[in-house]
Amino acid sequence: MIKKAKIPSILILLLFVITKAAAVNISTTTDKDTYLLGEQVVVSVTAYNPNPNPATLNFATSLEASYLMDGVYDWTEGKVFIQLGRQLIIDPYDSYTWDLTHGNREMELYPLDVGIHTVRGEVVGYGYSPQVQFEVVPEPATILLLTLGSLLLNRRRR
Repeated sequence: MIKKAKIPSILILLLFVITKAAAVNISTTTDKDTYLLGEQVVVSVTAYNPNPNPATLNFATSLEASYLMDGVYDWTEGKVFIQLGRQLIIDPYDSYTWDLTHGNREMELYPLDVGIHTVRGEVVGYGYSPQVQFEVVPEPATILLLTLGSLLLNRRRR
């Protein structure tokens, strides 16, 4: 007969408190709705505390927030994060925002072509935001060249 180990109820309560994630709402925005081809995108990931009590967020490393671009590119790709152990307290009805840049390094790994793109933010260990969209458009000079080229082609065909 196998004896079942009894776990003291205080230990169960302690484990529940340690593993219970703070209830925060996570949202993501970009600094603009439309970008020129090759322009960097600033992604803001925000954790909002909708509760009447402070929300305590615990992070084991220096990685606290991230984003996923087009469901494919993870901002953490190729980055190293140190073991830090930071605690962030968000006051009731207040928020904290991380600004992450899809800049030159990220553009080399995942260039943003002309078109509609999506981004989804994450507060590591606490959840994800809904996706938001932004658009990348060609530079005005490129649009002008394409228009002139199209006009020239139409003239030659006549």
